[in-house]
Amino acid sequence: MTEEKKPEKKGVSRRGFIQGAVAGLVVGAAATYGATTMMQPTTPAPPTTPTGEVVGPAEAKTITMTINGVTVMNSVKARWTLQKYIRDVVGLRGTPEACDNGACGNCTILKDGIPVLSCSMLAIDCAGADITTIEGLASGGTLSSIQQSFIKNTAFQCGGCTPGFILCGKALKDKKSSPSEDEVREAVSGVLCRCGTYERVVKAIMEA
Repeated sequence: MTEEKKPEKKGVSRRGFIQGAVAGLVVGAAATYGATTMMQPTTPAPPTTPTGEVVGPAEAKTITMTINGVTVMNSVKARWTLQKYIRDVVGLRGTPEACDNGACGNCTILKDGIPVLSCSMLAIDCAGADITTIEGLASGGTLSSIQQSFIKNTAFQCGGCTPGFILCGKALKDKKSSPSEDEVREAVSGVLCRCGTYERVVKAIMEA
């Protein structure tokens, strides 16, 4: 007795259909990816130094400014803040590094007699300016009257905010020798004291 062979089914089997569908999806995805990458060229990463520091479009520019009565000329990078320039290039470390986003006022210096936040101003924008830092107030080893008043009234604790308070106070006293208490408070309102010595700060500036 011979076994009859079953006739082969014509058409696409279930397995073949699935395999074909998967292959179609892969090919379609590859084609789409290729078209997308061709239409949207990648932007090259900005060049960096060996330490990973990003190199800006304007690598350096030589500028001149007056700092504490001395003419200073140096090459600066376009993205350097005035704070970085004063501390790291000129070497005047009395301007503190604190919040670095213009919130605390501790890094205040005087630019042409006006208090400004050195962390929020580019050094390259200060070319030709007259800059005063906390180091520029003493003369011949003698502290200025406002510095002496801060010591007398113990108007500081950690000292982080002291340069900002003193320079804001100096700018006010240069305009008005006998300001009111409200005027002093307004003048120093942008400087944050984490130790809470505001009352002594106001008294020291008024007595200077």
